[in-house]
Amino acid sequence: MVKKPILTDDDFGDPPDHASPLPPARPVATGGATRQVDGPQETPRTTEAASGGRDASGHARPKTRILGISAARDDASQAQDNAGEHPPVGWLVVVSGPGKGAACALTMGMNAIGRGDNTHVQLDYGDNSISREAHAYVTYDDEARRFFVTHAGKTNLVRLNDTPVLATHDLTHGDTIRIGATTLRFVALCGADFDWTDT
Repeated sequence: MVKKPILTDDDFGDPPDHASPLPPARPVATGGATRQVDGPQETPRTTEAASGGRDASGHARPKTRILGISAARDDASQAQDNAGEHPPVGWLVVVSGPGKGAACALTMGMNAIGRGDNTHVQLDYGDNSISREAHAYVTYDDEARRFFVTHAGKTNLVRLNDTPVLATHDLTHGDTIRIGATTLRFVALCGADFDWTDT
C-alpha cells in the first residue's frame, strides 16, 4: 500500500486576503499513531465526477438527446434557410394515390418530378410507375411569369387534365398532373399578379 504524502501549510503558501481560513485540523493515521494535520480536506470523488460528466463510480454518463425536438428545430432551420435562398413559386399537392395529402414546393426554373433523392419533387410514396429519375418537369419562367409542364421521355405517360403530355404545355392554377396512380394538383403562388421580384 502506497502512502499518500501529507500536505502541510508550507505546501499551500499563505492564503490570499479574500480566501477563507483553512478548516480545522483533522486526524490522520500514520503507522498506528494518529496526529493532527492542517489543510483542506480531500474533495469527495462523487462531487468531482458529477461535475465532470461522470457518475459516482467514475463512469461517463450517457448523453441524452431528445430527437423529436432537435429534429424539428433542425428541420425548421433548414426550411428557413432554403426559403430564403429558393422561395416557393407554387406547390404540387398529391390529391389521389400513394402519398395523398403530401405537398411539394416548386421553385424558380425547372423542377424535376420523380422518386429519387436528386429530384426536386420527390414522390417516393410507393407508386413504382413513377421513374426514380426525372419523369416530368414543371418549369416556372420568372420573366414571362408562366408555368409549363414537360414529359421527360419515360415510358409511362404524363397526363395534364387527362390529356397526354407529348410536348411542353402551359400549366395554370388548379390543373392536375397524373403519373401512374398518382394525381397532383397544381397550386400557383407566382404569376401575373405576383412574383418575388416585386418584393
